[in-house]
Amino acid sequence: MPNIYQQSFSLLEALWQPLVQHGIIEKASAPKLEKWIVQNIGASFPSVAHEEPTRHQAYKAYHSWDEYQVGDFDQYFWGADTAGEEATPSDTQSKKAPGLAQLLPPALFDEFCRMLSSTRDARIPRRPYAAFNDQTEGLWFYGLHQFDYVNSDETPRLEDQFCQRGIGPDGQLVLRSRPFGDLMLNALDLDYYRHDFDTNALLKEQTTADNLLDKRMTFLMLFMQGKKNSKLNETFLWNQQYKGNRLDTLMDTRRLGSDSSTEDDMRTSVRQALDLAVCLSFAAAREVEKQLGITTAREELLSALLNAEVRGASAAPGTGKPLLDASERTQLMNACTWPDSALGIAAAATCAIVRLLLGASPTAFDALFDHFDYLEQGGVSAMLDFKSGYLREVAAWGDVLDMRDADNERFSYSDLYVAPEFEQRPGAGAPSPSDPRAANPACIVARMPGRARLLVQAGSGMGKTTYVKGLAAGIARMRISGDGTLFNTLTRHEAAVPLMNCTPVLIAQPEAALAGKGFEALESTRPELSSDEFASLLYRQLPDALKAPFRTVSNGDKQAALELFRNLLKAPDSLVIVDSIDEVPLTVRNRYIDCLADLAEDPRYNIQRLIVTSRPLEDASELKLEHALSDNVVRLLPFDRNRQCDLFERLRQNRPEDDAQAIAFEDIAETPGFDSLLGNPLLLTALVRSLLRNPHATAFNVLDTLVELLPKLPEQDVYDDQVLAHIAFDMTAEAGGDSIDELTFRKRYQTYRGKARSEATLGAGGDEPSREDVIDRMVTRRGILTMRNGQVTFEHTIVRALFTCRHVLNALTSGVSERLSNEQYDRAYDLYRALLDVCIDPERDDAAAELAILLLLSARRPYGTWLYEDLQADIYRDLCGLTLNAFGEHQNRHEVAVKLVHASHTFDFSLPCQRNEQIKVWESRLVAFADYYAADEALTINPKRADDTSVNSTEER
Repeated sequence: MPNIYQQSFSLLEALWQPLVQHGIIEKASAPKLEKWIVQNIGASFPSVAHEEPTRHQAYKAYHSWDEYQVGDFDQYFWGADTAGEEATPSDTQSKKAPGLAQLLPPALFDEFCRMLSSTRDARIPRRPYAAFNDQTEGLWFYGLHQFDYVNSDETPRLEDQFCQRGIGPDGQLVLRSRPFGDLMLNALDLDYYRHDFDTNALLKEQTTADNLLDKRMTFLMLFMQGKKNSKLNETFLWNQQYKGNRLDTLMDTRRLGSDSSTEDDMRTSVRQALDLAVCLSFAAAREVEKQLGITTAREELLSALLNAEVRGASAAPGTGKPLLDASERTQLMNACTWPDSALGIAAAATCAIVRLLLGASPTAFDALFDHFDYLEQGGVSAMLDFKSGYLREVAAWGDVLDMRDADNERFSYSDLYVAPEFEQRPGAGAPSPSDPRAANPACIVARMPGRARLLVQAGSGMGKTTYVKGLAAGIARMRISGDGTLFNTLTRHEAAVPLMNCTPVLIAQPEAALAGKGFEALESTRPELSSDEFASLLYRQLPDALKAPFRTVSNGDKQAALELFRNLLKAPDSLVIVDSIDEVPLTVRNRYIDCLADLAEDPRYNIQRLIVTSRPLEDASELKLEHALSDNVVRLLPFDRNRQCDLFERLRQNRPEDDAQAIAFEDIAETPGFDSLLGNPLLLTALVRSLLRNPHATAFNVLDTLVELLPKLPEQDVYDDQVLAHIAFDMTAEAGGDSIDELTFRKRYQTYRGKARSEATLGAGGDEPSREDVIDRMVTRRGILTMRNGQVTFEHTIVRALFTCRHVLNALTSGVSERLSNEQYDRAYDLYRALLDVCIDPERDDAAAELAILLLLSARRPYGTWLYEDLQADIYRDLCGLTLNAFGEHQNRHEVAVKLVHASHTFDFSLPCQRNEQIKVWESRLVAFADYYAADEALTINPKRADDTSVNSTEER
């Protein structure tokens, strides 16, 4: 472990490293450091001597205190509000910026002031000159005051105990590392001390007010022997003491201070070190500001400080050991609120050095940590303790996959997670990766320069929430236990490694029962929300599981819990993830997006990393959201076949109690219409789990269950499904395909909803939903529809077919009577016939019509199955009839009928759709006829068999 003096030097050296790294200087040296101090701090007193001649005489040479030059350096030390009325801060120093006087604990600051002043007693630390009565006239030439233990037999040196410096009676900074002034001394009187004075006897006396003047003159006479009297000025003496003594030693030893001291126990070396720490930190930070600019200087100084190294005096740069290890850097970066200016960073380094050299902290890490913890009144320690508990909660909550079904089974990522493929859309701030794996959202955010913003977009069930929950859990697990397994599983590329140091703040939307509620504050009639108010709304919307850590630490105090959440958002290391913004109601979604953008850019929050997930939104909201996220968009791609098979096998392996061998992946993939669903991991998971539980489940019933997993609605209009089924039927029967324009969609919604209410004997009236409500409930949050360029589209043809099928079946179950009327049946049969007409029309090419008929054949109800059987029998009758009667110009009808009959034999995932005995007889006769026809056709092709010996065989035939 490097000693405190080496660590102190490393902290100080870090403040000029940006200049080395940018090639502005090759390396630091004593002359360069001296130049920075002269230029950026300046002398304590004017460089032009006062015109009063007596002030230049050896016996009376002094500076008047009212000539002290007040400037930014005083504000750096005392703080802008306490630096004195004459202080005028520069543009780069805020008037409210705290100084070292406020940044250090009072007792430590007083000790610091005593050490800066060369005193051996317990004087008031900010008035060290009072003992020599200098406060009335000023400070004597070069501050030479105290001369105990001067040895006249040796060549005198400008040791610090002789040069009384520090803090004047009114707070003036006359530090030894700072130029003193430029007063020229009339040294003629020194001749008296050269020739006629008992030097040895005088220097042996204890210094008093009576002999102080003689001691000053004796010291100067001895020091100037062999030198010209014309050099007897303060600039010459400062160069002799400071540049030629202290700075060279500093750079040669690479230590700031040492255990050595003078024999008077004044800890001279530590006093020198503290003095240097104040002056050099200010001067170096100002130089970096001038050379790199204010904003860049702050970032560069912080980086240099966190990456400082400790090395020996002769070691080459870059060969030393890190001053802070990776864990310490992470804690300091994550838990501490670092100042927003270069001088603020320098002040933090100075305070850490003071703590080290005065024994308040044992290491550089402890010194920096203790500094920020003091400023935040224990908040850093408290935040670290809170983050530890918070990360444990996130790791546990986020590692459980949401299966969205009623089984309440718990699976972890290691059980079922299959990493998806991402596609990055070129954006303003996201560099495109050469490796496709680096299109992973975590990699993109980690690579983004400056503030990172990213939209992760995909349809319902594609894995957006699964990904961000896993990412949060992976980071949390890495932070609390060092286990990077889940993080690596999610990110799959080393480019994401920097995010391991972040604290994930996952803002998930409320549970389904509360989805879409609690956004009243964003309504257009309400005033604009401030950032703090919007942060409060975000907190209120959190699921209970994510509120738990805040509530626990705050002991149930709601306001304290809210402040913890706000502070977490403000933390420099936070990775803020807003999940499922599509669940925000459309009526307030645009204001939500605006407030989120304002919060992220608010200087008080200054959110550095923001990820938002969403389903595709209606056009205006999507454009606004993309703009708020700097047009950085990445999309989850549907699972390819390899990923589908991987997930299938994982599901089978995790259900050993089921008949896992009863179904093969090909049984699902080869079922007409279902192939497009397999790219959706949620649908594939639910489908396979359903078949594992019941290998004889029908395609209709499985699909009917799947689509109910996709909506995220707290409640929906009881007519929504019925209306959507009617619209889907229209799109299929009227050659609308998978899309319909928004205006037509809404008109039909209103018409069919009114009709449904009327048939339910409620009348066609009632509240008419707004456009936003219709699009929100029926499109954005339903999970099976999207809206692009004004077109409402079913994402999967098989799903449109399901709703088309539902419309036909609804005709059988409509009304209040439990008995099926002829009118109801005829209505259902006519609807089915309309679909069959689509199938057999050679000008039409819509797979949804054929799939809808197959789903009708597959449909089963848990009770009252007789409602469907008669219709299914008639469908089979029609198909069998078409296979026999369609020929010639109607050959297409025959082919369609044969295709549907064949498909019905494997449509229930390799099993035949259920048939009654009558249908089985029909099909058996068709098969027998086909066999007979095939045999007869063979005879016709080869009329004379090799074994036929009958002469009349041809004629008989």
